[in-house]
Amino acid sequence: MNIEGKNVLITGGAGFIGSHLVDRFIKEGASKVIVYDNFSTGNRNFLEKKPIEIIKGDILNYKKLEESMKDVDLVSHHAAELEVFTGIENTLHDLRTNVEGTINVLNAAIENDVEKLIYASSGGVYGQAQLTPEPEDHPLMPHWPYGVSKLAGEKYCLQYYLLYGFPTTSLRYGIVYGPREWYGRVLTLFIKRVLEGKAPIIFGDGKQVRDYVYINDAVNANILALKSEKANGKVYNVGGKEFYSINEVAEIVIKLISPKLKPIYDDPKPGESSKYQPNRKRLPGELRDFILDSSLISKELDYEPKTKFEEGVKKEVEWIRENLEQWNCQPRV
Repeated sequence: MNIEGKNVLITGGAGFIGSHLVDRFIKEGASKVIVYDNFSTGNRNFLEKKPIEIIKGDILNYKKLEESMKDVDLVSHHAAELEVFTGIENTLHDLRTNVEGTINVLNAAIENDVEKLIYASSGGVYGQAQLTPEPEDHPLMPHWPYGVSKLAGEKYCLQYYLLYGFPTTSLRYGIVYGPREWYGRVLTLFIKRVLEGKAPIIFGDGKQVRDYVYINDAVNANILALKSEKANGKVYNVGGKEFYSINEVAEIVIKLISPKLKPIYDDPKPGESSKYQPNRKRLPGELRDFILDSSLISKELDYEPKTKFEEGVKKEVEWIRENLEQWNCQPRV
């Protein structure tokens, strides 16, 4: 399937991944790009001076969503509640946004004869790794409400494919990072502190391993899935080029910004705050290892992550230096 000449709607198009998809759809020659976002976390600055239509709307507002999808050919569904702590503290909100919202998107797409939908899922559907790297048929035991709701969204996408023949593809992302990343995850916490001249805080021994996928690689996976009929009705892991421990992540951030700093180790109980960084709580059900097996999407869709982690972190640091207001950072003196 070609994207050129198609009308594309992106839910959550003002967010981190969504805004990069906007750029790519324009580059691919889409006839019309529509961003559908409630701007609860999305950033209008990411969409400035772009030839797109912006609709402020919530995926829980079915009527507006259905009307906004008139004459749309392709849908990229990235609107979601992403914050794990929010899902723990307000599980009904997490469920409504990620499950009811996804069903609304699917129904609106069916009603408007949309040709295909990409669903943004997460490697969080696996829970604690029983083997690494984790393949798509790894046991699914999410640790948090977020993982449960994203898995439910996958299952509804599959059901709509099986029941109605509506082409859907679900992408289980690793930890997507890069310019425009939202503040609150480990890498962003490290970057912000080190830019402020403070040592990064590591929970536990720092040997936990994570799968980081650069934003451009994640976007490429979306485009490949949209274009390929092989992807219809499928679920794919979308991992990065390399895996890194939390210790290694801290070392790279320090190396790029302030080599004289040394990490500080803390070991708060799950749900409790760090004594060195009171605004940072330790996540309950923390994953020891999170490494995705991306061999299936590589084999079937020729996906190949190209950006090395340190190179990607450097680009993210350069971006935040020029956009300090995004994370309320202070320039180092």
